[in-house]
Amino acid sequence: MSFYVWCLLLALSVIWGASFYFIEVGLDYLSPYWLVCLRLVSGAGFLLIWLAVASIRLPLSWAFWRAAVIMGLINNLLPFCLIAWGQQFITGGMAAIINANTAFFGVIVAALFLRAEPLRLHRLTGVILGVFGVAVAIGWEALDGFGGGAAAGQLAILAATLSYAFAGVWGKRRLAHSAPIQGAAAMLVSSALISIPVAAVISGMPDLSLFTGPHLFDALILVTGIGLFGTALAYPLYFAIMERAGASNLLLVTIIVPVFALVLDAWLLGQWVTASDLAGFCLVAAGLLIMDGRCFKKFSAHHIPPPHIR
Repeated sequence: MSFYVWCLLLALSVIWGASFYFIEVGLDYLSPYWLVCLRLVSGAGFLLIWLAVASIRLPLSWAFWRAAVIMGLINNLLPFCLIAWGQQFITGGMAAIINANTAFFGVIVAALFLRAEPLRLHRLTGVILGVFGVAVAIGWEALDGFGGGAAAGQLAILAATLSYAFAGVWGKRRLAHSAPIQGAAAMLVSSALISIPVAAVISGMPDLSLFTGPHLFDALILVTGIGLFGTALAYPLYFAIMERAGASNLLLVTIIVPVFALVLDAWLLGQWVTASDLAGFCLVAAGLLIMDGRCFKKFSAHHIPPPHIR
C-alpha cells in the first residue's frame, strides 16, 4: 500500500477506536437507543451537507432505497444499538476487541452466500484462532454459564459483529452497482429516520439536559466525535481505502482499532488492560494476519530457491 493509503487506514482506525470511547461517555447522558439516534441523525445530516456541497444526488429508484433501508438496519441501527447497550456493562476497549470478530464472521458468511469468496484453509485457520482470541479476551469465567451483566454485554457485541457480517454480504449483492458515497448516505438517512421512533418506543422521551446549560459543550463534543467523525467521515474513508487498496487491506483496520480504543480507555478513563485482554488481542491480531494471508506470501516469495541453470 502507498503512504497515502496507510494514512487513511490509520485515520479510520483512530476514528473508530475513539468511537468506543465516545459511546462510553455518551451513555452517561443518554440511553443506548437515543445515543444511537443522535449518532445516526447527526452523521446523516453531516453527510447530506457533504453531498449537497459536492452536487451529488441520491438515486430515486425503489430497488436502491429498499436495499439501503435493509443495509441501514443491519449495518447501522441494529449493531449500533447492540454495541451501545453492551457498553453499559463492558469497557470500550473490550468492545473493540470483540468487535474484531466482525472479520471472522464476515469470512464465514461470505463463504456461505458468495461464490467468489470460498472458505480456504488459511482463512479457516485464522477464523478459529481469532474466535479463540475473542474467547480469551472475554475470559473463561464469563463463558461459564454466561451469568451477569458483563457476559450479556459481551454477547451483545458478538451479535453486532454477526449483523455486520451479513451487512457486508448484502451490500456486495444489492448496493455494489451504486456509488459508495450514495449507498453510505442512503443507508445513514434510512437508519436515522427509523432510529427516532425506535428510541422513543423503547426509552421514552430523551433527557434533553445534555443540550442545555453546562452540558452543551459536552453535547457538541459528542456529536462531533460519533456523528461527524465516527459516522459521516468514517464511511468515505472506508470506501476510499477499499477503492485504492482493496477489501483485504481493510482487515488491518480491525487489528488497529482495538489498540486505539484500549489506549484511550487507559488514558482518559483509567481503564487499564488486563492480561487476558492483551492475550486475547494478540490472538485476534494473529488470526486476522493468518486470514489475510499476505505475510505467508511474502515469506514464501523470499524463500523461493533460485532456478537451476543447466
